[in-house]
Amino acid sequence: MSNPSQGSIEELLSQLDNITTGPRQRFELWVPEHLTLRGQTAHSDVAIAIILDKILSKGYEPDGFAEAAGGRTYKYKASR
Repeated sequence: MSNPSQGSIEELLSQLDNITTGPRQRFELWVPEHLTLRGQTAHSDVAIAIILDKILSKGYEPDGFAEAAGGRTYKYKASR
């Protein structure tokens, strides 16, 4: 099954609500190429800023990404 190329920022934030913090934990987040916010098309820079703010508040930091058709898989690790 392939990852969707469309989604909403609200859906991604909901997924992040289910991430638990802990030492040495890592996780990946699929971010579709086309995102909406409150039903309107969202620019990718705005989307990533909103998502990253949530991730940082949970005690994680970026750890790279992998490009794929329709979006990117972002990798995160627990902050030191």
